[in-house]
Amino acid sequence: MPVQLTNEQNAVVQHELPGHARVLAGPGTGKSTTAAALAERLLGLEEPPNLKFLTFTRAATLELDQKLENHGKAKPATVHSFSIATLLRNPGSAQFPQPLRIPDEYERNLIRTHLARLVGVQVYRLDDLVREMAARWESLDPAETPHVTAEERARFIGSYTEHRRTFGYTLLDELPDLFRCALRDHQDLVGVNYDLLIVDEYQDLNACELEILRRLADRGTSIVAIGDDDQSIYSFRKAHAEGIRRFTNDYLGAKDYILNICLRLPSRIAHWAQHIIAGDRNRAKPPIQCLPGARGGVAALLNFPSEITEARGIADLVTWLRDARHIPLSEILILSRTDRAGTFTRKIVDELRQRGIPVSDSESIDSAFNSRQNRTLLATMRLLVNRNDSLAWWTLLILEDRIGDVFISKIYQRSLAGGMTFGDALHVEAIHDFNGFPRASRQHGVAFYRRVVALLENVHMPVEFETLKWGEWIATEIAAGLLPGAGEDLLLLLRMIDESYTESAEGLERFLSQLQPLSKDLARAQSDGVRFMTMVGSKGLTVRATIVVGVDNDLIPRPGQDISEERRLLYVAMTRSQEYLFLTWANRRQGPAGRAGHANPGRRTHSELLNGGPIESEDGQIFIRALQR
Repeated sequence: MPVQLTNEQNAVVQHELPGHARVLAGPGTGKSTTAAALAERLLGLEEPPNLKFLTFTRAATLELDQKLENHGKAKPATVHSFSIATLLRNPGSAQFPQPLRIPDEYERNLIRTHLARLVGVQVYRLDDLVREMAARWESLDPAETPHVTAEERARFIGSYTEHRRTFGYTLLDELPDLFRCALRDHQDLVGVNYDLLIVDEYQDLNACELEILRRLADRGTSIVAIGDDDQSIYSFRKAHAEGIRRFTNDYLGAKDYILNICLRLPSRIAHWAQHIIAGDRNRAKPPIQCLPGARGGVAALLNFPSEITEARGIADLVTWLRDARHIPLSEILILSRTDRAGTFTRKIVDELRQRGIPVSDSESIDSAFNSRQNRTLLATMRLLVNRNDSLAWWTLLILEDRIGDVFISKIYQRSLAGGMTFGDALHVEAIHDFNGFPRASRQHGVAFYRRVVALLENVHMPVEFETLKWGEWIATEIAAGLLPGAGEDLLLLLRMIDESYTESAEGLERFLSQLQPLSKDLARAQSDGVRFMTMVGSKGLTVRATIVVGVDNDLIPRPGQDISEERRLLYVAMTRSQEYLFLTWANRRQGPAGRAGHANPGRRTHSELLNGGPIESEDGQIFIRALQR
């Protein structure tokens, strides 16, 4: 049945081309549905335009993909995947090691540790240098980090350039800048001549990505920017609310639309969230409006004496939501401002598990991909795609017990001396049975290399894979003893991904590159237990009940952070729920939680952002006892 659109939405759907437009869309106002309806109308024309959807997150891409009927004509993509596709279609248009190889999280940690050693700095110091480099890609700003010396910077850039070439990788954050440079330097690029780009979550784009759109617009592409400056929370990657706020100045003559009628939020939650965001004096947008007769919903600010009583109270709330209100656990979201090493959620998770309440453990995905057994399989799979994959060979050498850092360092030095990649240097040294290496490591190296090569030669890659299930194929090869074993956790993920993966025709390399991100997307969207995540990670989700933990002053807003973005972050967290919203804070916290954002781990108060709001703090234990009657 067709979706009934509001007058606001219909105005957007009738937008005419050519012409730019901005759609400012508050939470729950149906922006994805509206964007899909606009595309459907345009693609139904006698002469349909060549259009493409762009989004910032994979989650937004999946949501749009589900709402579009003309999948083949307007398949959505992230800015990063659009960058990759364009660069691959235009060989030589940008400088990066060939073939394009993007390291996954495990490999990035290897790179991080090794680079720190080469540069001669601690890992935390290297992180500063990497962030500074990434800032140049993202913000196009040559500003330098004050505490980084010129010598450190030069040594890092030299080591990074050498390391990147030797191991043949390109960091994910580099891709938009490489695409930007290709657009700048080459007027004949293939695959960029679109009549229309519909860009969702426009407020999440940084300066580099905004320049990409500007350059595409200069080539004749119309831009429809859809987003919400109130939900701009990615300053860590140099995105800013001003990007969407100044759209009509950047694109003169652009139409301006507002989606302001909230179709999702209960009035009580909407009113409270609106109080938070209205405190941002830089915004110039009318408040969101609930539909007449919208339900009130339940919203409360709950105070607990300690983090222990807070954890018990939250477990009581979860139990009540499940048993008394019949809300599935997967529809309950528990959010925290930050949660490194479980600082704010460990006690809550423990309390829930003691009561037999399952939780979604996002760390289990990383564990599956980082285990020794599974990592050996994944590196071997990479070598099936490319026998010279340097990151894969490096990984297997590190995982080999009888081969140490000295052996690996000698291969690295040989690659530098010969102007080769690490993989090529390994092959050359293997031909000479690693002559010149220490005797023990030489013997182990020969045995290792011959074993891996023999395994690779025994695996026969499929010739036809248009309809192949790659996960099933991998499991079958493992069962036949042709590939290294895998843990049940990874086998389960392979089966899950097979059910939703639609790009088998693009080959095994594409499947491997999507494996970990897709696993995280599935875990995020298909959990059977209570889901835990940070406020930033919750963006774009909709659930029936949200519990925001640790809304203490000095945690939200955090000291030293942009107060406007901290306000927007809390607003995002508060607008995830369709029915129930609980914010909790504790008078006292201990250990890492007690020190977080608070120089003196004494008494705490609730966030100053909540002052003067429509909902006042109340005793959480008394509130819960009243619910349980």
